[in-house]
Amino acid sequence: MRRLLNWDTPPRIDEEELIDDENQPYSDFQASMTDVQHANRFLGGTSVVMRQAAIWLRAAKLDPAFEGRPVTFLDVATGSGDLPKAILALAKREQIPVNIIGLDYSTPILRFAREEIGAESRIRLVRGDAFRLPFADCSVDYVLCSLAFHHFGYEQSIVALKEMERAARRGWLVNDLRRAWSAWRLFRAVSALARMNRLTRHDGPASVLRAYSVPEYRSMPESFGLRLGQEFKLRRSLFYRVALIREKPAS
Repeated sequence: MRRLLNWDTPPRIDEEELIDDENQPYSDFQASMTDVQHANRFLGGTSVVMRQAAIWLRAAKLDPAFEGRPVTFLDVATGSGDLPKAILALAKREQIPVNIIGLDYSTPILRFAREEIGAESRIRLVRGDAFRLPFADCSVDYVLCSLAFHHFGYEQSIVALKEMERAARRGWLVNDLRRAWSAWRLFRAVSALARMNRLTRHDGPASVLRAYSVPEYRSMPESFGLRLGQEFKLRRSLFYRVALIREKPAS
């Protein structure tokens, strides 16, 4: 298996993605972000996050520390805001109060997220930097970051992860792609067959080649002293998904 993974893992190619260029036409941002929503829903990206969010929310029901206050989430690089919307829908079904902050640096992406979320008062959207989160230490319960680390360089990813560790009171989750030639070929075929937007057809395969290998993801939290199996988990899922999950001990 290791030999097969090595054969399927290309060198990392850090090609710029069109979605990161704020000068692209806004109609392309809208179409591409909609493509990403659909890809996350049908290729497992959303479910990876929601499985863990469900565990955290149901645990909060039994935790006296949450009595009388909502569970708070921060979604870093929130994109279209689809994860805050999904978490809020789950919390409503479970009858658990939540407050969710969606943070993104891109002005047009935040504009699209506001259009998607509308006037929902329990989701607040803010512009901010993943490398300098505008939140105090331990100021939110859980911090999420989905499909953004591949946009960052390796060292920047560690900086972002340290910021998530600092801001999270209870834990955090990182969800992203695993770099693989087979994933690159799959997304090229899917995006062409589905007639996705030109940004998506470029950025999807580029995202795969910008992503990290399983050992690289593992080394990120290890770089500042966290131990696999004791202080964080690494989970692999279908469709080339990798998740890092941290649950902090109760203070």
